[in-house]
Amino acid sequence: MMRSWCCIIAIFLSSTLSAGDAFILNTSCVNQSPSRCYATSLPDINYGLSDKEFHTWLQNQVQDAPGRNTYASTYEDSLTAIVNWRKRYRGNPQVWKRIFKKDRVVKELIESAPVIEFVKRAMDNQDDDDEKFTIIDLCSGKGYLSMFLSEILPKEKVDKFILVDKAWAIANKKTTTELKPHHMNWDHIYGTTVNTDGEESSYFTTWPIPLYTSKQDLKDSCNQRQMTKHFFNKIDGPVIILAVHLCGTLSLKAIDMFNNNQVKLFALKPCCLPQMVYANRGDVFRIGQHEFDAKDVCSNGQYNKGNWLGPPRWHLQPRFDYWADNLFKGIDVGGSASLEQDGSEDSGYRVSMSSHDGIKVKDDIVIQVDGGFQNTYIFAEREPVTPAVWEK
Repeated sequence: MMRSWCCIIAIFLSSTLSAGDAFILNTSCVNQSPSRCYATSLPDINYGLSDKEFHTWLQNQVQDAPGRNTYASTYEDSLTAIVNWRKRYRGNPQVWKRIFKKDRVVKELIESAPVIEFVKRAMDNQDDDDEKFTIIDLCSGKGYLSMFLSEILPKEKVDKFILVDKAWAIANKKTTTELKPHHMNWDHIYGTTVNTDGEESSYFTTWPIPLYTSKQDLKDSCNQRQMTKHFFNKIDGPVIILAVHLCGTLSLKAIDMFNNNQVKLFALKPCCLPQMVYANRGDVFRIGQHEFDAKDVCSNGQYNKGNWLGPPRWHLQPRFDYWADNLFKGIDVGGSASLEQDGSEDSGYRVSMSSHDGIKVKDDIVIQVDGGFQNTYIFAEREPVTPAVWEK
């Protein structure tokens, strides 16, 4: 009898979901009373809420997130951005369900918060009559980082975002691009919606700052040359490169891109270590004026569908720290180094190097806990340096 009651409640609830909302049934409740079954599922329910209630629900989801207190205003801005996404895709449940997976979005926010804060500070200290920035989001995935920033940054200071990822299709202005199964879906950017007057329009025009996609493989030297030719040599105004959660040698490619082009600001959060193939063939990694042996930083471990395959992860922390140190050294700005230690719960050591050509900083910002150690963020700015950006 109890099992049938739960089935009836699940069917009723699923039939009353509003467009674009999700309900996750806790299957462990099949032998519990109907009221207890509903209560157990309640924390993951976000359907049927007003935008104000949804915002409160989001606040509860991130209240204990690492960095929540350190980046309080950035979190609030970002939660408001998510509410704006919800408004944008209201009436299109297919797009909303694909974009808003709570755990994924929260993870993206936690990892992106220090970078969002960095860019916010940079924009806050630009004059309104300065040239507009172009922001290049490397290995963007669906583009969550740029989606946050498009809602947060002042549009009078940012011209556009370019979301670079090899999984995009090639965008063609003249014809409609047909997505293949291996392409990343871009309906949240280029898809269409119908307004209250029955007129069809593109989501592209609804973003406060435009989001453009660009299919590029950073490991392909031809693609890098094309980016220099079509991006860096043609963009009017200063450029920011953002590179969050870059795995393996992609971090090297991001730094090369900063070193070899006229880029004003740079933010990198390295991720997984390079694979052993580079060590086995005796490679030496070279970035800027710096080089180091691949054998000292490579690892057999990797994630497969969210599962770690390899040696215990804590074994890899010394290698990751050495990897991050060498990435930092490879950025072609800065001179003598200074070491600082911050007293906040979410921050550790900061290494800063500055010279006549700019500044670079390596921050230890705790966003991974319970055994996670990939807490390194690397930032750089070419002259003239904006002092307020670098205050801690």
